[in-house]
Amino acid sequence: MLEAYCLRTEYRENPLGLDTKKPRLGWKLRSDKANVMQIAYRLQFSSNPHFTDVAWDSGRTETSQSQHVRHDGLELKSAERVYWRVKVWCSHGEESSYSSPSYFETGLLEASDWKARWIEPEKEVDPDAYKPAPYIRKEFSVKKGLVSARAYLTAKGLYSFYLNGVEGTDDLFTPGFTSYLHRLQYQAYDVTSLLKEGANALGIVLGDGWWRGATGGANLKNNFGYKVAFLGQLLLEYEDGSREIIGSDETFKASRGPLLKSDMKAGEIYDARIGMEGWNEPGYDDSAWEPVHVTEDGLDSLIATRSVPVREKERFTPSVLRTPNGETVLDFGQNIAGYVDMKVRGEAGTEIVLIHGEALDKHGNFTLSNLSEHGTLEDFQEVHYILAGKGEERYRPRFSIFGFRYVLVKNYPGDVTPENFTAVAVYSDLEETGDFTCSNPLLNKLVSNSRWSQKSNFMEVPTDCPTRERAGWTGDAQVFSRTAADFMNVYPFFEKWMSDLAVEQFQDGSVGSTVPTVLGYHNLEEWERLSKTSANPMMAFRKPGTASMLDGSSGWGDAAVIVPWTMYLCYGDKTIIENQFDSAKAWVDYMADNARNPNPRFQDTPAYRNRADGERDADYIWDTRFHFGEWLETDTEMKDLAALLTKTGGCFPDVSTAYFAYSARLLSEMARVIGKAEEAEKYQTLHKKIKRVYNTYFIQEDGTILDGRQAPNVRTLAFDLAEEEKKQAVADRLAQMVIEQEYRLNTGFLSTPFILHALADSGYEEIAYRLLEQESCPSWLYAVRMGATTIWESWRGIKPDGELAGSLNHYSYGAACDFLFAGAAGIRPEWDRPGFKHFVLKPIVGGTLTHASATYESLYGTIKSSWEKTGQGVAYRFEVPANTTATIMLPGEPEDLKKGLEEFPDVRYEDGRIAFTAGSGSYQFTI
Repeated sequence: MLEAYCLRTEYRENPLGLDTKKPRLGWKLRSDKANVMQIAYRLQFSSNPHFTDVAWDSGRTETSQSQHVRHDGLELKSAERVYWRVKVWCSHGEESSYSSPSYFETGLLEASDWKARWIEPEKEVDPDAYKPAPYIRKEFSVKKGLVSARAYLTAKGLYSFYLNGVEGTDDLFTPGFTSYLHRLQYQAYDVTSLLKEGANALGIVLGDGWWRGATGGANLKNNFGYKVAFLGQLLLEYEDGSREIIGSDETFKASRGPLLKSDMKAGEIYDARIGMEGWNEPGYDDSAWEPVHVTEDGLDSLIATRSVPVREKERFTPSVLRTPNGETVLDFGQNIAGYVDMKVRGEAGTEIVLIHGEALDKHGNFTLSNLSEHGTLEDFQEVHYILAGKGEERYRPRFSIFGFRYVLVKNYPGDVTPENFTAVAVYSDLEETGDFTCSNPLLNKLVSNSRWSQKSNFMEVPTDCPTRERAGWTGDAQVFSRTAADFMNVYPFFEKWMSDLAVEQFQDGSVGSTVPTVLGYHNLEEWERLSKTSANPMMAFRKPGTASMLDGSSGWGDAAVIVPWTMYLCYGDKTIIENQFDSAKAWVDYMADNARNPNPRFQDTPAYRNRADGERDADYIWDTRFHFGEWLETDTEMKDLAALLTKTGGCFPDVSTAYFAYSARLLSEMARVIGKAEEAEKYQTLHKKIKRVYNTYFIQEDGTILDGRQAPNVRTLAFDLAEEEKKQAVADRLAQMVIEQEYRLNTGFLSTPFILHALADSGYEEIAYRLLEQESCPSWLYAVRMGATTIWESWRGIKPDGELAGSLNHYSYGAACDFLFAGAAGIRPEWDRPGFKHFVLKPIVGGTLTHASATYESLYGTIKSSWEKTGQGVAYRFEVPANTTATIMLPGEPEDLKKGLEEFPDVRYEDGRIAFTAGSGSYQFTI
């Protein structure tokens, strides 16, 4: 049996509204035989699922490629559905049947396809006030014989839409978050089933969203504009072949409704007494509604949706607490990003207030103290619902999302009972791909906590926390990107976000610390208005189009290089490297330019006096500009950070120079992958020069870089910066420092993801495991012991005495989970053969663990790796999917080569392990 299955287009199943003319196709292979490799495929396209008319046929194509396949033969048109199927041949001489058909639909490929115009439902707005959500409607007629209807919609702000009173999609927070002035997404929907012959009605509600609502830690409003707007059109196709377009124009009408406020952070006010029954259905009396204003805004920034939609996911029922201070609090048992779906009965005019938070204080009372940086938002994470008084009422926020485990309930009529409140997790609907379990339940909880922090913060962009900032901090994203790919298929998510990083990159090549930026305005008019009068320090940071003092930091800006390389490594798709290469190159050139600039503070040091090949050594040390440094090391508290940055001037040459070297190396590799040989050589040479200088001035003979600090040694090993003769000394010194710290960490954001790998790969596996399984503060499992359900921003998010500090839902330190997948279970991609087409299985047995197991759903199928200690030795089990191969590397001795491994022709003893190559199939070994 040979079968092609799991057909995907642009990483999605049956996507609508693509705006690429040559979409990427992919499939997996299933077979009941071992050592199966695809040797050829045949693709067919058709306009119908029965393939009675084949529009394009690739013929038999000799290749093992089954992912990132682009067709060559069909010229796609706008709003066209294409069905496709594939058959394959394998290395056993077997030929499959054609797969079940999949399909994709193009969107509006040309600007001229848009007949709609931008409409604004508001007249004058107060830029400083919360605005009620505009309601928009349009009635239209559908002729007899409708066979297909598509809606193409977008907004400046957020939108929900209805057809004939029925909500048109379960996608949320559309059109998503991008750098709106450069890239504004539209969505495509199949709405055929929602229309009927005769009178129909389209209704839209608009929310402030990221467009003009509070964003970032400083709660900047009107970031992109002052007024919300809508653009949309319905494309109707009839059985006689005719088409009709209903587009937004001056015939649409607008009004206000019961949603009086819709800020994503500050929350919502909904007055159910404002009756608008039937407003989104035909026949509604809208004579009192106002005409909309048609604008001349252009369409050049429009793009089709590039990632997966945001949707409602898991649901939680609370326990009801009566706190010591007499308040009623709901405990949902899990810290999430989302909202509460509430049911209630009561008198008209009763105003219920729900306030969302992450923690109880040390006395057991509801608190927002750990999120005190929410600043000027007095109504932070609040929902106000005013009852209509007409029987059972139900409400959930429309355009707001909160980070919370606990909800303070005020003024709820009657008894607060669990069945009337449901917490709904909301995040980008990414396919979950990886899981890890072992004999230590605390590590299993750490995995769960890390996954939940990813879910909570992967909402359109990779945010730092779902509460006070919700910002796409580039440093946080780059350190977690590898682990993110363990847990979920994040390629389309990061591909979209990286495109925004590139368009927001500054002319000098520096990269914003947040993308899209919330450290300053995109809206020049708003910046000019407030810079004259506001005392907000954020005003001084960033004029639109210019970098702030917080932008361009090493470790943060390096996301321009590290994230695309990581996605290529994990998925094997070089498209992201092709798309991001110019951005990555601009960043590395920016680093080089800044390294050549002298810093008077260091001009008397040897690096400024010594020269090689006519160049100062200091030209390869980045010792200028502001940097965040290692950030939030274990012995640094949130309140100490301002003092730390003041003391150092934000200058951390060991950190910035290490990233300078690493990004130059990765850029060279990226150039090689896409055939830019000259640039590959250029940046490889640059890397070698930086590495030489780094070894000369930063690494001491005994392996010390900064006395007592683990992070520089970790970074040096992770980035392969130590010359061969110094490498072991750096590793030995790192191990010694961990022991001196009594097997505790003192690393921060940037190096924590690598410390376990650095130790284990240097021969210190048991020290790595002791560090991993440490339960006292500071450690990963300390937070688990303290009841955490997500990853904390600070190692001391909840101190032993119960004091709180920082966000309790910040995924960065959860990046250590990659060691569980790639270290303990040993599932590792290879640089030279990326995307798990070929991979390594190199499990590390250690610590108190008696067994460990991981699964990873690669683009080619399920990879499994497990081990268990038994009386006969360690029993290993592996699964390798069809159309892939794996290098298996098992701990053992040379004599173990004779233990049933003769079937593998390349079996060998290498670096203290038994190594051999295996094709697809299931394997068991006991050594």
